[in-house]
Amino acid sequence: VLALLQGCGAAVKLVAAFRCQDALAALERLPPRHQNTGWWWCLVGRAKFELVDYAGSAAAFVRARKLDPCRLQGMEVYSTVLWHLKREVELSHLAQEALALDRLSPHTCCVLGNCFSLQKEHESALRFCQRALQVDPTYAYAYTLCGHEYFANDDFQ
Repeated sequence: VLALLQGCGAAVKLVAAFRCQDALAALERLPPRHQNTGWWWCLVGRAKFELVDYAGSAAAFVRARKLDPCRLQGMEVYSTVLWHLKREVELSHLAQEALALDRLSPHTCCVLGNCFSLQKEHESALRFCQRALQVDPTYAYAYTLCGHEYFANDDFQ
């Protein structure tokens, strides 16, 4: 059990340090039965996102959602992947499902923000990202998305 936790922790630490190739290798070393989880696939999706492999990342997040359809953690990254791939329909569907699961989650707010951003509704996107920060002021990803929306609006104040 300790070895499993060490392997999981090492993979999380490597992704956080942006050593994503090493993180993917660490994830591959986990036992096969632990590789078929929503958490595992979300971490693979995050690592591939950081490597700018958006197609591979999207495929990993699709697997994660099939295994764990109620999971919201990590869906903000998936929504960003869909934003980069310009997949409006899939992003809208993800936003609707996240909203149905927990409309007050900061993850849901960021998914909705990305959805509005892709539709060029930057004011609405910014409001949702700011709402994520009201719900959880420590949620760093929401600050990143707010910055992108301020930039899209040419509003730096």
